[in-house]
Amino acid sequence: MVRILHDSIEPISKLMKRITLLISIVILHSVSGHPSGRITFKILEAALVSMPDHITAIAIIDRSLPEDMEASIIEGILTGEGMNQDKLASQMALDGLTSVLQNSAQFRILRTNEVMKRPGVDGNFSDPLNWEQIEELCRKYDVDAILVLEGFDSDFIITHGTTTNKTDENQIFALGFSFYARGLATVNLSFRLYDPTMQAIVDQYHFDHTMSWEVGGGSLDAAIGALMSKDAAIRDASYDAGMAYGQRITPSWFYITREYYKRSKGNEDMAEGARMMEANDWDLAIDALLRAIENGRRKTKGRAAHNLAVVYEILGDLEAAKEWATAAWGKYKNKGSKDYGYILTRRINEQKILDQQL
Repeated sequence: MVRILHDSIEPISKLMKRITLLISIVILHSVSGHPSGRITFKILEAALVSMPDHITAIAIIDRSLPEDMEASIIEGILTGEGMNQDKLASQMALDGLTSVLQNSAQFRILRTNEVMKRPGVDGNFSDPLNWEQIEELCRKYDVDAILVLEGFDSDFIITHGTTTNKTDENQIFALGFSFYARGLATVNLSFRLYDPTMQAIVDQYHFDHTMSWEVGGGSLDAAIGALMSKDAAIRDASYDAGMAYGQRITPSWFYITREYYKRSKGNEDMAEGARMMEANDWDLAIDALLRAIENGRRKTKGRAAHNLAVVYEILGDLEAAKEWATAAWGKYKNKGSKDYGYILTRRINEQKILDQQL
């Protein structure tokens, strides 16, 4: 059994632009006897970096090839890396980056074959390109800005161990394996985004991205042998890292989950509203939940108001969602809604950023 653990960057919470969207809904049913369920839907989140309005087309350039190839080869021998490990992995990082940016509503992206050499052999920044070079590249590719992979480095290590604890929470040992092996792939990347019009670097970002894999086996050799190969692990981590940077500079789609109430004792309108939510029939869900608020007891009113907040959030009406979440806690004392209003207030503010970016 292989369990893949992705590192993650906590994205700022924002909501979809209020346009007609196809919303993918997944209902995750709660444990039997528990009154609430979970509903997962896709939203468009703003980028961490806002682009100047005049940038409508960007070309991607690879400048991660070391200028001193002899030193790079020596480093590869000393660290156990293959001769072309970083060269191939850096292209996977650019593939991941391109996969995100090509769906951007902000700008057109051009993946070029331009490769430049840089000083040094690690993933850190070298000196920026000069503006004459950037302007020449913009003219060559008919774009407004240049996005450069300035540095790239990768590493892969294996750790291992044994256990006799068959009730360990770790799934590997829960299956009865006595040995485990863990592979850890780390890529180190540096990006710069050059804006020749303003002669400014819009974004300069250096980061590490890590992915790990854990496997179990009846012997240590079996556990290590079951690990993904070093090259495959680094390729996967590199692609994932490229996607992570793409999500930094353009609005991207993410899934979020909200809890909702499936029932309230003795109130059929509440149960009907929850069923209509599960059926993605938002109009009928709203009608049933409003009836529950009109005719139900205080506890029912609070739960129905909470569900209405969830419905309006899915529909993209954040202001209405905030009003119902506030009523659920402030008026009807539904404890499950206490923090929901704060979350929606933050999303309303962040939606303004997304509107500007789009």
